[in-house]
Amino acid sequence: MRFRLASGSNTGQKLCKTFIVKKILIHHGWTNIRPQGHWARLTAASLRSNGHQVWYPQFPDPDTPDPQKWQALLEQESDMMDELDGGEKIAICHSLGTTNWLIGAMNDIFTKPFDRVLLVAPPDPEVLAKSDGIQTEVLNLQDPQLATAAHKWAKSLTVIASDNDQWLPRGLGIYEPALKVRPLIFEGAGHFSLDQGWGPWPGLSNWIESANPQDLMQR
Repeated sequence: MRFRLASGSNTGQKLCKTFIVKKILIHHGWTNIRPQGHWARLTAASLRSNGHQVWYPQFPDPDTPDPQKWQALLEQESDMMDELDGGEKIAICHSLGTTNWLIGAMNDIFTKPFDRVLLVAPPDPEVLAKSDGIQTEVLNLQDPQLATAAHKWAKSLTVIASDNDQWLPRGLGIYEPALKVRPLIFEGAGHFSLDQGWGPWPGLSNWIESANPQDLMQR
């Protein structure tokens, strides 16, 4: 989807440039009720203000998520994105949302691939399996089909996490061989949670426009 935007010049002539609308899905994680001030909500508002199409659904029962319901909603949101012509199809997933997206890729729930997928603070599957209140398929990072499925449904896959994430006690390195990507490490970012100071994240909006992963390192 493209729009022609006209801007004035000193000579009174009109110069036109093309603005391409992007389709962005923001997928929150466990216990997240899309609170005010959270980087995901702030980014959704910023992207919408700039004219992009943004899907930022509340997944059901965030305190006690049902994997079947989360998979079903993810499938429907992706399908609705595909109903709009043109523009990049982008997913931004945080925490348990990254696990849900990867399981969706493994289960082939998508109709069309995403042009870009960003996995923010993916949790260690072993930690998830031991956590009360979380029901999810156990993501097997040793399964060689995981990387195949992830890259089938994401034309470009970026992973970013911290060096002090309580949900990643074994470190972000467990995801590099599993997904065949070189993750970005944002030092001191914890779990990218609001209670850890993760409010505004302008680098995320910049990445949406530029597709340059280094923009994600901006706060």
